[in-house]
Amino acid sequence: MAELREHDADGAGAGTLATAASESRHAQLLNRDFLLLWQGQAANGVSVAMAQVATVYWLLEETGSATTMGLVSMTAAIPGVLLGPFGGALADRYSRRTLIVLGNCLLGIAALCLGIAFLAVADQVALKIGALVVFGVLTGAASAMLRPAVMASVPNLVPLARLNTANAMNSFATMASSGIGNAIGGVLFRVIGAPMLFLATGCTYLLAGLAVAFLRMPQKLPLAPPSWRSLMGAFMTDVVVGLRYVWSRKGLRNMVLAFGVLNFVTAPMAVLLPILLDQHRGLPPDWYGYLMGTLAAGNVTGMIVAGTVRIDGPARTVSMMAALYSMAVCTFVIGVAESPYILLVAHAIDGVFMGVMMVAFTTLMQATTPDQLRGRVMSVMMTLIMGTMPIAMGLAGVLADAVDQNVPVLFIGGGVAAACIVTAMGSGRAFRGFLGTRLYPTPGSRTRHS
Repeated sequence: MAELREHDADGAGAGTLATAASESRHAQLLNRDFLLLWQGQAANGVSVAMAQVATVYWLLEETGSATTMGLVSMTAAIPGVLLGPFGGALADRYSRRTLIVLGNCLLGIAALCLGIAFLAVADQVALKIGALVVFGVLTGAASAMLRPAVMASVPNLVPLARLNTANAMNSFATMASSGIGNAIGGVLFRVIGAPMLFLATGCTYLLAGLAVAFLRMPQKLPLAPPSWRSLMGAFMTDVVVGLRYVWSRKGLRNMVLAFGVLNFVTAPMAVLLPILLDQHRGLPPDWYGYLMGTLAAGNVTGMIVAGTVRIDGPARTVSMMAALYSMAVCTFVIGVAESPYILLVAHAIDGVFMGVMMVAFTTLMQATTPDQLRGRVMSVMMTLIMGTMPIAMGLAGVLADAVDQNVPVLFIGGGVAAACIVTAMGSGRAFRGFLGTRLYPTPGSRTRHS
């Protein structure tokens, strides 16, 4: 195993005294450093949501092409899939704080440049689409670095006994800010237009980077390889180690593969929802923000429940299966409901279940993965789960245009397919066994890890 060095976000080498000091700093859940990470996640969530609203509604307004919307979304998703494992290797080999700060700053500069480009080439739609593709690629690459660094950082900042609550708070920051970003993004798009919305997005990304810049994070880092060739070789080794870890555990492997198939069916619906609202329900962009905000509010409620009620063992299996079925039902309801208020209710209920599932899933993965492997395993897992999304997004746009943008039928079909996939997932013993892993000892029982 590679030699490790103790590292603190202050940049100084640390030994036993530094380790003891960091443990003392992070003995409480609401400590200074976790709250800084939490604030950064909140600002990042607002930025991501506003950029998404500006992109999809500008494309819908200027092109009216589902294929174009799907292809732009696909190009934005590809870098995250391809670079995800390397992002995990970075999170284990370099300062996670530095990676989070750098990722947010890169996204902020890219969004500012995009807004300026939109203002500079006001009448050239093709050039603007090209700029969106470049921005999407940069966003995907930066997010591949950000996601594993953030996920791997939380256990370094809070005590294990409060990890579930910390994940609930972190997910709360992401989802609540995403809901706020979507809600205000839909209104701002109508009021100030896409260029100014991209400029506002850039500023909030930079605020996210500023918040995390003052964070102190204890982290054991391996000695850096002496050459670029050695560094790339180390990255490849790290990725292989992460893949082997995931693949050697049957329950984890089956869960990751099943989630990947489910994502293929349901994720592209986000591309098609603006078309459904605009062309089939006659609703302005504001309603896209309202629906996403309602979904986020439901997520927050579910996360609060998961953060206050210990969900462990069989209870985790039941809650996660219920969440997966709620996703299928919500997708189906979106296709058949005519009233926007029914859509709001469906998104709220789905959000509650998904909020519980996100916290339970994240805690399970963090607690069962060794710290020195956590970034690699998280990134490999997310790459496998999200790997089908770029293809699905591209196909969704093409399929929508092929059926004359009869998007409700696609939502109905997606809901039925998702329900069938969830049923098949739940029938697997290894899958249920992994979800039911006990993380906390109970009287008369022993903690087990699948």
